[in-house]
Amino acid sequence: MTAKDPWSARKNLYSTTVPKEVEKPKRRWNVLSILWLAVKRTCTVIGAFVLITTALIAWTFSSLLSEVEYDKGLPEKFVLMLNLDGNMGDLARDVSFADPFAGPGVTLRDWLEALDRAKTDPRVKGIYGRMDAGGYGLAHIEEMRKAIKDFRQSGKFAYVYSSSYGELGGLGNYYLALAFQEVWMQPMGVIAITGVSAELPFFRNIFDMVGVEPQFFQRKDYKSAYESLTHTQITEPNRRMMEYLIKDLTDTLQVDISADLGIRPESFKALVDKGLFTAPEALDAGLIDKADYADVLVKQMNKQVTGDPAVDADYIDLNAYINEERNKQATLADEIMAAAQTQEKKDDGKPSIALIYAVGMILPSQDGDAPDLFDDGVAAADQIAGALIEAARDEMIKAVVLRVDSPGGSPVASESILRAVQMVQEQGKQVIVSMGPTAASGGYWISAYANQIFVLPTTITGSIGVVGGKFSAKEFWAKIGVNWERIQWGQNAGMWSMNTPFSETEAQRMNAMLDNVYNNFLQRVASGRKMTVDEVDRIAGGRVWTGKSAVKIGLADRIGGLEDALDYAALQIGAKTRKDVHVVIMPKPLTAIEKFMQLLQQEVFFRSHLKTQAEILETAKPYLAEMQILSDPQSFSVYSPVEIKP
Repeated sequence: MTAKDPWSARKNLYSTTVPKEVEKPKRRWNVLSILWLAVKRTCTVIGAFVLITTALIAWTFSSLLSEVEYDKGLPEKFVLMLNLDGNMGDLARDVSFADPFAGPGVTLRDWLEALDRAKTDPRVKGIYGRMDAGGYGLAHIEEMRKAIKDFRQSGKFAYVYSSSYGELGGLGNYYLALAFQEVWMQPMGVIAITGVSAELPFFRNIFDMVGVEPQFFQRKDYKSAYESLTHTQITEPNRRMMEYLIKDLTDTLQVDISADLGIRPESFKALVDKGLFTAPEALDAGLIDKADYADVLVKQMNKQVTGDPAVDADYIDLNAYINEERNKQATLADEIMAAAQTQEKKDDGKPSIALIYAVGMILPSQDGDAPDLFDDGVAAADQIAGALIEAARDEMIKAVVLRVDSPGGSPVASESILRAVQMVQEQGKQVIVSMGPTAASGGYWISAYANQIFVLPTTITGSIGVVGGKFSAKEFWAKIGVNWERIQWGQNAGMWSMNTPFSETEAQRMNAMLDNVYNNFLQRVASGRKMTVDEVDRIAGGRVWTGKSAVKIGLADRIGGLEDALDYAALQIGAKTRKDVHVVIMPKPLTAIEKFMQLLQQEVFFRSHLKTQAEILETAKPYLAEMQILSDPQSFSVYSPVEIKP
């Protein structure tokens, strides 16, 4: 008898018998199970709602807490710490999912006002600046230097410390450091005062290689916004303009820095030509006051505050000091709101000035993807013009200060803002423009009608001109074997197509449009600055000017920063200084919850630019921004991309 096959009793591994259809039991309605299911689902929905609400409350509370955490009061005496990392501008940073619990950012005006208060605050015994590798715009540095030097007039100490100054080259950080009473550096540190430079890339050869033709027209010779796309090297007018800019800027730096060091300008130029200095060399040359470690400086400040270097003084970050003042202002606002609700009239007798910011690329609105390409944001015409019109209608607002830091953008958007400026003036209110680091092209267009224009010596302005055009990829498509066919109605229906170059007729219409924009630009400047069109044309042509030169040629009125413009505006409405008026920022800044809801609308789940991609594309970002401008169907731009690194 043979052994039974152990597999014979098993079913085929690859077959399955079809089960008999089982009769489904009739469904019985169980009231308790239905109720239990309803309760579970309701609890799930409520739980999700509570979770989301809790997250929103936590975020809002965190934002508010960052403002009031020092409400219990700062110490009776302390050193005010300034973090000089370059992370500050005219506007506070936007809320981001990358850092959703960050408190409100510090603006340049916050910074300047804080130092002004600290000057007379008996609790503040001195300021201590810590400088990192970041950098500020030259015009911002000029305003910060003035505030630091004004603080020093109080007799309180002002020290700055950095491991090195300008390790990557440049004068900006060192220029700022010299405003302090003493400049300290680590013994192994380096000072790099290598001068001022402007590097301009030219891409025409690449376009020729791939078969793309950049077709751009300009008004006029100095309007070099897209020269890097259309040429293989710098043109002579552009070279002359850049050489003039660098000379004018360095003249300002050379005079100021040599005065701070107590040496002749020629002597400082000799130091610049040497470029790099070790700590001992910098000490011997008089470029720094001390080559020592940060803890040694801290002990020195401890002794000045507590009388004993071993007894730690209190060091309060500038953000906390600013938040204390914000908290006071919020309390005052609550009192005013409460008084309004009880119909109790509360009037301190101070008039109001509107402060409106135009910062970033000037575009019709902030919708779309454009803001992601512009590091300095977007100056949205709908918001800025709306704020100006609101200020015109508000009886409490007696004057407007328009702070401009923009390289320009859309002429239509610029015209919308300029018309709103005119509407303010029609109500008998003055508009004072304060130009920051850049107020060029469209940035100057929106400033043209101002009653007074304030500039810093290193402000970049002017660039009265226009550019427009497109790319033609006809040869590129031919190289890769792609044939485009077009069916159209209208002779110029394909005018903006990148598949064909401009026809002769289309090029004529483009030039006519550019002439129209340029002539309108000239007329607006002539009207606002009380000049003839010919006089404006002689200083226009797309040419860029420093603030110092702009005053000389009539494009600006006074040298001064934002605080100076506010003081002037206050004087025009019968007050002595900006401290005797209410400065109302318009449009009203969003609350924490409003910012978060806006963020949810703009950034659902993941940002479009992931970190790795952002790092790879960071170098190309300025040029991608220019491409964004060119993608506008209007294809005209009053834009100036000049960037000079001190």
